[in-house]
Amino acid sequence: MEHVIFVPAIYHVDEISQLVSLLSFIDSRIAVKDKKIILHLYSNRQVENKDINYLKTLPVSQIVIYENDLFSDWEQPYIEAITQHINTIKPHAVISTSSDFIKSVLARVAARFSCGFAVDCTDLIFDDSTHNYSFLKPAYAGNINAKISVKNSSIVFATLKIKNVAECSFETVDSKVEIVSNLFENLKPFSDRVKIIEKNLAENIDNKLESAKIVIGVGRGIKDKENLKYAFELANLLNGAVGVTRPLVDMGWLDKEYQIGQSGKIVSPQIYFAFGISGAAHHICGIGNPKLIIAVNKNKDAQIFKIAHYGIVADATSIMKSFIKAFKSRLKGC
Repeated sequence: MEHVIFVPAIYHVDEISQLVSLLSFIDSRIAVKDKKIILHLYSNRQVENKDINYLKTLPVSQIVIYENDLFSDWEQPYIEAITQHINTIKPHAVISTSSDFIKSVLARVAARFSCGFAVDCTDLIFDDSTHNYSFLKPAYAGNINAKISVKNSSIVFATLKIKNVAECSFETVDSKVEIVSNLFENLKPFSDRVKIIEKNLAENIDNKLESAKIVIGVGRGIKDKENLKYAFELANLLNGAVGVTRPLVDMGWLDKEYQIGQSGKIVSPQIYFAFGISGAAHHICGIGNPKLIIAVNKNKDAQIFKIAHYGIVADATSIMKSFIKAFKSRLKGC
């Protein structure tokens, strides 16, 4: 009997590398011979050939692409489509990425099947003999990894926060992957219980934080919202991205798309600058394992210095300005 893992995903060009990482991770963690990984991509536009070719190199049994204009900023069409496909596929597990949107969709789908749902997990443990799933998730401000088990559930639902594809080791496989382009027509625009009064589209943030090789991290130590401009200037000079701690998001300085940590994004840069960041565990668990960490903080006893390769005890904003000046001088004419 096949062990079926269903991976529903919402197509977005900038998130393909994250999806590749997830599929590779699932394949590495679930080692049973009779496994079948099925990927469904839901999109309101045509999926690019380069992305399809990229996904075809992975150890998935089937890729099905569903295209419909209703697959956009409204959750209900995804909920209906995924529900129907679960009834058809009858998977043992439904696993996806940990974006806020897909978590909101899968929570409703899991409720329809009266199944448990583990979110924002960082690891998956699969028992080959019993085919039971358990997951690891940071708890108590990232000080421990809690083991999450989904019991008495006909289907296991979970979302995983996986590092960038560069951190995952997998071999390219030469297998035939079924690509089915299908216009999914059996959808109603909205539930009869919901009336759309107004749409306010969020700002499109193109920060590429999860794929950046250099991340400029900033915390409350920069003191003023106006000083964020120096972080963006430095990131632009180094072709990097800006990430922040949760307090800055809570204060409304930046959108949550920029947040790094347990309740934000998991990144995996090669170089991480920490300006005015104390080094709280729930933030540190989101920065991966950079080859180089450079920390700047006025407090010589800040926790961040315990993991930094280089530490500077000074005002974070002043050092940022100095770095900008130095890099401009070094990069001039390059």
